[in-house]
Amino acid sequence: MRNYDRVNARRPAGVEQRRAYIVGGGIAGLSAAAFLSQDGGMPAENVTILEALPVAGGSLDGAGDPALGYISRGERELEPNMECLWALCAMVPSLDEPGRTVLDETRESNQRTPIHSRYRLTEKQFRKRDCTVSGLTRRDRDDFIRMILTPEPELEDLAIDQWFQPSFYQSNFWHYGSSMLAFQPCHSLVEMRRYMLRFMQHLPGVDHLRGVLHTKYNQFESLALPLIKWLQDLGVRMVLNAEVADLDIDSRGGEKVVTAIRLTRDGAAETIAVGERDLVLVTNGSLTQNSTSGSMTRPAVRNDDAAHRGCFTLWEKLATRHPEFGRPAKFLGDPEKTHFVSWTLTLADYPGLVDYLVHTTGNEPGSGGAVTMVDSAWFQTFHVPLQPVFRNQPANVQVLWGYGLYDRAVGNHIRKPMSECTGEEILREFLHHLGLAAKADEIAPHANLIPTMLPYVMSQFMPRARGDRPDVIPPGSKNLAFIGQFVEIPGDVVFTVETSVRTAMAAVYGLLNLDKPVVPIYAGQYDVRVLLGGAKKVLDMAAISPRGLARLNPLRLPGLARALCQAVRSVPDVEEREIMY
Repeated sequence: MRNYDRVNARRPAGVEQRRAYIVGGGIAGLSAAAFLSQDGGMPAENVTILEALPVAGGSLDGAGDPALGYISRGERELEPNMECLWALCAMVPSLDEPGRTVLDETRESNQRTPIHSRYRLTEKQFRKRDCTVSGLTRRDRDDFIRMILTPEPELEDLAIDQWFQPSFYQSNFWHYGSSMLAFQPCHSLVEMRRYMLRFMQHLPGVDHLRGVLHTKYNQFESLALPLIKWLQDLGVRMVLNAEVADLDIDSRGGEKVVTAIRLTRDGAAETIAVGERDLVLVTNGSLTQNSTSGSMTRPAVRNDDAAHRGCFTLWEKLATRHPEFGRPAKFLGDPEKTHFVSWTLTLADYPGLVDYLVHTTGNEPGSGGAVTMVDSAWFQTFHVPLQPVFRNQPANVQVLWGYGLYDRAVGNHIRKPMSECTGEEILREFLHHLGLAAKADEIAPHANLIPTMLPYVMSQFMPRARGDRPDVIPPGSKNLAFIGQFVEIPGDVVFTVETSVRTAMAAVYGLLNLDKPVVPIYAGQYDVRVLLGGAKKVLDMAAISPRGLARLNPLRLPGLARALCQAVRSVPDVEEREIMY
């Protein structure tokens, strides 16, 4: 973003008399409250967050203690070009050090312990897999670049497995992306294409996770908790145990105005009257909705209650009456394709496991990122975060996190589906793939592995078309906006913290009509250097230069190289694209 655009917008006339109601206390809702107060000039005490759970933070969660075990339902990968997120973090004071921000301490933590994986993919009881090549066939490469060059409307409603050959799913290239992003072949081709464009700058380092960032602690205590405390100190009202059931919307003359919010608070029904100039921002979906947890002796049982799905149910009601609000059934209609099991492992008085992982991989805690066991039937991925992971974590305790993408598959060692396994059974399967099955009885008494079933964690990846998700501000809306992972932002991806923060920024700036541009999406795909780096990775080439590539005859090259020749010869106008390096 240009410094020229980092302006302080004039406070909208009468904003002091307006109120804002935010449905959902996840990162999207918290971000919206911050932008309303800091950029929109709305008094913080006029902003109310309505959260169904007893704690804010949404899917950026983390809780527990050494005795009961720690739990984090999911982890989000971060990277330097998440411009909206880092703009927000630059506002939020650190909880640990006066005068510092969340951005300061996050950058400092990554400067001290950068991620550079030495052991990204493993197989055959934790042997390092050869990652020197992508593993793509020529047909796979041609299919890949054909996907990149095909206009998005022509890919709508297609699944990945309708485009690629079976060989593609055996490649290192697929293992990298599938494990990091939780893509399955049945998921959206449109979304995969967006990811490849949005994060093309990371292709050269994908085997080492170069450029991926971590937080100082778990993401709740590093990102959500400082934001929550800061907003509360400003005066933002956070109403917990308040589930919004419906909105009254007056539709006349092509305009839509929310007039009331209907909710249940601590079991009692309430109605909040909404003025025409007040604002309502709705989180219309959650990746952790209806999640359940197990224990060392109990599996995490999937909650298939389709009638009570929190913010999804609210979205379904609204979309039934207002089709322009999207088609939630496209994302919620096939739960067999949208769930996986994650786990959090707490180890007490047994440093030997982490010591073994450090010795084998060559990565100290926090420096290795995701490690994927490609021959695991569950396709398990885990990582050893920077320790301590939790603020109250004692020195004799270590915490690991992982997940299994194919939880309906029967394990290689424990002959049961992951979704039916207790925490101890998942631990034993994990140790088997580490080559430590013989030590399971020794390790188990020191371990507390808590599995979590997430029935909708991949629902945003389901094949879709334009109109299946609402715009941030739907056509004709005067005071309603949608925020979060199930909102349409042209050219942007889902499943990132950046997405949630961006939708919040767009909603606030748009509803208040602020003279301040939303931070543009990083557009590395228009940078020839990024294109060349991606080409080297996909084509398994050690070196390539723009001058040498441009001189080659495109008719004699594979599809990707032909496209790169064309890109080198016709670079977009940088003033139009605002390329960010």
